[in-house]
Amino acid sequence: MLRRTVARPAELSGTGLFTGANATLQVLPAPAGTGAVFFRKDLGGQHPIPAREAFHVAADRRTALVAEGHRVDTVEHLLAAVSALEVDDVRLVLDGPEVPIMDGSFVPFLELLESAGLVTQEGRTARAVIHSALTVSDGPSAYVVEPADHRSLRVTLEYAEPVIGTQSAEWDGDPVSFRREIAPARTFGFEREVEGLRARGTLQGATHGSGLMLSPERVLNGTVHWPDEFARHKTGDLLGDLVLVGARPRVRIRAHRPSHRGNIACVRAIRSAATIVEE
Repeated sequence: MLRRTVARPAELSGTGLFTGANATLQVLPAPAGTGAVFFRKDLGGQHPIPAREAFHVAADRRTALVAEGHRVDTVEHLLAAVSALEVDDVRLVLDGPEVPIMDGSFVPFLELLESAGLVTQEGRTARAVIHSALTVSDGPSAYVVEPADHRSLRVTLEYAEPVIGTQSAEWDGDPVSFRREIAPARTFGFEREVEGLRARGTLQGATHGSGLMLSPERVLNGTVHWPDEFARHKTGDLLGDLVLVGARPRVRIRAHRPSHRGNIACVRAIRSAATIVEE
C-alpha cells in the first residue's frame, strides 16, 4: 500500500485550550518516510518534533511532545484526524505553543486535512503487528490489546457523576464512520475543576465554545450530540495518541477508563511487543 500525504498547504487559526495562546496551524506535504512531524515556526521552524512516543512529555490532561527544547501541546485531536484519514507523512507547522482547541472536537482537523487534499506517494506503509494479546494498566486505566487485521477501538467510561455515568463507544477503523460517529464528539471537563486549573496557570483558553462544561448532573453549556458523546471523544483521543506508535497499528483495543497517561503506557507496550512491517 502506498503512503499518503497532503497535496497542498492548508491552515487554520485558533486559541490553545491550556496556554490561551493564539496560533496558526499549517499542514504541508512531506516526503515519504517523514511521518507526522511538528515544527515551531515561532522558534525558527528548524527543529523537528516527531509525533513519536520517544518525544512524549508528561502534561496534565493532554498530550505534549518535546524535542531539543521545542514543545508542542494538545496534539491529540489533530493526530486523531491524521490517523483516521491514514495520512502517513505530513509537516505540521505551528507559530505558537499549542494546537488550537477550536470547538473541542476532531472535525476542524478532518476538514483541514481534506481541504489540503490527500494523495499517495512512493513508499510502503509501516504497520505495527503484535502476535499475542497484551494487557496494560496505569492507575484506573486498563487496556486489552489484541492482534487484528485492522484497527478497532472500544472505550468504556465509569464516572460517579450521573452526567456521564457508565458508557461505551466503539470505532471499527473506517474513516467514514470516524467522521460520522466520533469526530463531532467534544472534549469535556467539570466546572468545579476550572478555578484550580487556572490557578496553576493552565486552562487559560477555555471558552463557552471550546468544549462541554459539566456539573455532576448536567451539561452546562449546551446539549450533547449523543448520550455517549464523552466515550466517543475518549475514543478519538486514544486514536490520536496511538499515532505515537510510529506505524499504523493492526490491533483491537478495549480501553476501560482511559486517560492520556494510560494511552501512552499502551503505546509503549505496543511498541515494545510489535513487529514493524511494510505493506
